[in-house]
Amino acid sequence: MIKAQTAFTAELDDPRTAVEEILSQLDLGALPKNNVGIISFYQDALETGVLEAVSKALPFDTVGCTVLAGGTQKELAFEQVSVTVLSSDDVKFSAAVSGEITYENAEEATRACYRDAFSRLGGETSLALVFGPVTRDISGDRYTLALSEESGGAPVFGTLSNTGIVYEDALVAYNGKAANRLLSLILVSGDIEFKFYTRAISDSNVTRRGAIVTESDGYLLKKINGVSVRDYLLSIGISTGEEGAIASLPILVDYKDGTKPAAYSMYGNTDKGMLVGGAVPVGAEIALADVDYGSVMSTAEDALDILAADLDKDGASVAFVIPCFSRCLTLGTQSNDEMDKTAERLGDRVPYMYMYSGGEICPVRSSSDGRLVNRFHNMTYTAMTLR
Repeated sequence: MIKAQTAFTAELDDPRTAVEEILSQLDLGALPKNNVGIISFYQDALETGVLEAVSKALPFDTVGCTVLAGGTQKELAFEQVSVTVLSSDDVKFSAAVSGEITYENAEEATRACYRDAFSRLGGETSLALVFGPVTRDISGDRYTLALSEESGGAPVFGTLSNTGIVYEDALVAYNGKAANRLLSLILVSGDIEFKFYTRAISDSNVTRRGAIVTESDGYLLKKINGVSVRDYLLSIGISTGEEGAIASLPILVDYKDGTKPAAYSMYGNTDKGMLVGGAVPVGAEIALADVDYGSVMSTAEDALDILAADLDKDGASVAFVIPCFSRCLTLGTQSNDEMDKTAERLGDRVPYMYMYSGGEICPVRSSSDGRLVNRFHNMTYTAMTLR
């Protein structure tokens, strides 16, 4: 069984005060045998030394990343440092960090990081918690697939780092150090129970269905319904020369494998096609959608209704709630509303960590055979409970 503790501070300037506030919320006097920490933080915490001081004050490995906003059941905020401690006598944890990740070595660097952690795990992997870099050239899908293959299909859950629009400011952390192009992870081994939750785009916001992928190359979408992506989009009134129009055009990809369609953004176009957040295989069906305030809030409420009901019925040791930062941006001047709704619905049912991500990694279940499929997402409200 896993036990969890959480802590929160809005102190980003004075390391000593930040450490005092964090430690005052944690009981580190009689820890179980196995422990690990997860830290979400505003990027200033690195420059002021708060991140390093908090990490050094914790007598176990810590991993994590920057987030646009985050916190725990104690408080949610944009400028914050939050800690979740996972502990157990019978469940084991092993943390590791990768070397610098580039476009060319993304998969191998991820696999090497996994092997490093696994070499010290002392058991089979039950779950991988991953914190990856957000970059302009690498889809988070590449980390997800590499970890899934390396682990033999163990569930993978986590996020890409994020600060908002400036990719270069997003950082991944390991034991108080942080950099832009790193990946850190925690492997969990033992008898644990988990549940996963994903909600992306309301059905009422789907504007067009029936687009079949007829040519693609991984994350490069080349043809839809037998014509180039550019011609297809022009045929429905969308100009690919308008970068804002493309970036704000969510798509739902139905992989035809019994899982719910995954939401992605199209983040760039080339002479050969359109770059997409996740792989788009030939034969997949694409639906186009709009995302607005109502869609963000209704999908969050839907996910929270199910999550809260499950917690009331079965309980949990800890929950991780990871929505996409684009959802926060879509809320505009009401940017706190999704966080506030989460705090309102979850209350004090369970210790939880909230992180506005740069891309969400969460398994989905296939209705055809019941298996879990590790999936990367954009624009999605994801959550996981553990016990």
